[in-house]
Amino acid sequence: MRNRGLRGRNIIGYAAAVMLSAFLFTGCAQGAGSFTAFLTGQPDAPDVQDDAEEPVNVMKQKGIYDSEDAAVVVKKDAEAGTVQFQNIMSSRRYTLNYDGATAIYDKNDQPLSMEQLKEGSVVTVRFYKPNKSLAYVKENPDCISYNNVRSYDMDLRSGTITVGNAVYNISSHVVVVSDGRETDMMEVNQMDEISVWGYKNMIYGIHVEKGHGYLRLQNEDYFVNGWIDVGDRVIKKVAEDMLLVVPEGTHTVTVSHKGSSATQQITFARNEEMAWDLGDVEITVVQKGTVIFTLTPATAKVSIDGRAVDVSKPVEIEYGLHQMRITADGYDTVAQYIRVAEPSANISVEMEKSAEEESAPDEDKSSDKKDEKDKADEDEDDGKDEETTAKKYQSKYSDDDEEEDEEEKKSSEKESSEEDEEDEEEEKKSSVVSSTEKYKVYIDAPDGVEAYLDGSYVGITPVSFNKAPGSYVVTLRKSGYQPRSYTLQIDDEKKDVNYSFTDLVKLEE
Repeated sequence: MRNRGLRGRNIIGYAAAVMLSAFLFTGCAQGAGSFTAFLTGQPDAPDVQDDAEEPVNVMKQKGIYDSEDAAVVVKKDAEAGTVQFQNIMSSRRYTLNYDGATAIYDKNDQPLSMEQLKEGSVVTVRFYKPNKSLAYVKENPDCISYNNVRSYDMDLRSGTITVGNAVYNISSHVVVVSDGRETDMMEVNQMDEISVWGYKNMIYGIHVEKGHGYLRLQNEDYFVNGWIDVGDRVIKKVAEDMLLVVPEGTHTVTVSHKGSSATQQITFARNEEMAWDLGDVEITVVQKGTVIFTLTPATAKVSIDGRAVDVSKPVEIEYGLHQMRITADGYDTVAQYIRVAEPSANISVEMEKSAEEESAPDEDKSSDKKDEKDKADEDEDDGKDEETTAKKYQSKYSDDDEEEDEEEKKSSEKESSEEDEEDEEEEKKSSVVSSTEKYKVYIDAPDGVEAYLDGSYVGITPVSFNKAPGSYVVTLRKSGYQPRSYTLQIDDEKKDVNYSFTDLVKLEE
């Protein structure tokens, strides 16, 4: 009887080995089509939340798995040896264990280390459920991916991001990671350098490659109403008590006013504030350069820093940064910054004819606009696979209980068509602080911190400023705490808007 029992167990052991071998081969075979299943809306939804008993050691061998998933990398913990993922379709999160047996590849099947695998990337994951063991992870080659993007446009009101000429929706569950910390879309600044991942028209992951820091000017009185230029990325008029959001990295910073200037190389760390004491810098003597303008059409008019200049002869302009505006009847206005830093220079500008001049008669314009509006309405009604950030931020930050007042006064008269868009934007932003319009934007929390609107001080929270549609950056600061900034995209609805943000993080002493 004992021999029979042993023989029986041997037979069972042999059968188990055969089944295990079969599982190994069939498991690898079934993985090839799992991402296709995701694309058709039927992914292998993992269920690894519940703890399971430790399986036999043989199940830890390289390449063995029983599940495959399309997911976003959320967080890596090297000490614990774990990776958190978020399922693409359900947005459900789960954590898997990894070790030296885990295979990691980029989209071209080149081996990666766990350190090289970026949070926010869309990957194919294979794992063994019973012990939550990560067997394989690969950057998915079928997905959208843009690396180290500096030129992009975010619109949280519509829930879209534009990269190049392509416009994508942003998933309402998008994973945004900066410096190893998961963050919010509102904390992404337009000057940040980012990598993005998604599929078709939807973005699911964003990794901030280079973020932003902060610059405070001290003893800036001499340069007030002059200009500051940070690495050609930030160009603003100097005002008292400014706190500028600046790109991370080392940049040449120049301040100029009335032909005098000062320059300094400054390194900005992510989320840290740097102070530049202009009382200690050597200011160059006032210098002027001679600029010769060549314009098409020749009848164009030029203004420098808001003052008209006669371009029929060479123009003397003080060294430094200046705002140039060129106008001509029937042509699009040209507005740009120019830097004068040499004794002589030539500026040649060929203006483009205005689209209005080349368009059809007025009666046709109205029908064209109607067709465009109908087209836009149709596009807006098209179903989307997933809710975007637009709905998320509307529900999170809007006050839906407040009714619109239909008796409100009409908006101010239209500005001249000759005004350039950049000047309009600056005037609009200035009016945010100074206008007397009824509707307000309130910053309710955190309490007792300094608030800056596009670098200009507005007060101690809770604080408010006048509402005007547009994109703004609100920076919150308190001594001894890490400053933080948020991108606000304000709508034109006739209602107040309230924002409450998380507490600032105390700096380590």
